[in-house]
Amino acid sequence: MRYIRQPGPVEPERHFISLTDAVPISIELESGQCVLPALAAALAKLGAMSAYLSVQDANVRQLEFVMPAPSPDDDHTAWWSETHDLAGSGRIEEAGLVFGWRDGGPFIHCHGSWTNEMGKQFAGHMLPDRCIIKDTATFTGWMFPDARFEGQFDPETNFTLFQPNGAAADPAANAALVRLRPNVEIGQELAKICKKLGWAKAEIHGLGSLIGASFDNGDTMESYATEFLVRQGLINLKGPQSGANIDILIVGLDGEIMHGPLLRDGNAVLMTCELVLLRSA
Repeated sequence: MRYIRQPGPVEPERHFISLTDAVPISIELESGQCVLPALAAALAKLGAMSAYLSVQDANVRQLEFVMPAPSPDDDHTAWWSETHDLAGSGRIEEAGLVFGWRDGGPFIHCHGSWTNEMGKQFAGHMLPDRCIIKDTATFTGWMFPDARFEGQFDPETNFTLFQPNGAAADPAANAALVRLRPNVEIGQELAKICKKLGWAKAEIHGLGSLIGASFDNGDTMESYATEFLVRQGLINLKGPQSGANIDILIVGLDGEIMHGPLLRDGNAVLMTCELVLLRSA
């Protein structure tokens, strides 16, 4: 498994958890609405402190995004590219959105894939304040009334990153907001969290970055800096094959896009993973 040293001190705690209850929601955005302010207004009406939403097959008038890039300095291990624009209408193929708070206002961290008018596919980090819906689009997922992702400065990576925060919750809560730190193996760390919580099974939703990617079919993404979206994930601590099965979409430094189930025990976190675990047993 690959390892990249971050610029700051390594903290002993390698994950953070806030227990909460996940309430299923569905939000429709209309033509002409900008994703960030429109979702923030809808979630405020619902009383949500935070949310995780997904959207598929949504037509857009405008979409801007960035991809991973080498760091321009020695103070970070990676950076982001110049802003890319679909240069007209396009389509969100699939995307996941972590809604929380940063610098005192609503903020969305979004990874996914999209196509332009010619059908060319791109992937990366969408800028939700620069994405305009073309036709009605439905965002589905869960809101969290008593916990939220909140931007906090992280000395280890030298970035401001989403961190789960919330009041002490009932141990019977059905969800956990999770952040993973760099250089932990994603599946092993999530299995460790479920074991700590006494959960036998949990769904995995969310996004993050890995140091390249190794897939269970033998394919490998060599790019050391990536951004990924969980397409489907499950932790099962019962039986001889206990552990985490995670299917992702991922993009690397050169814009290469890959997808599929990850190789178990072989994929390290680069900067962070912002995930939601939904207890299923």
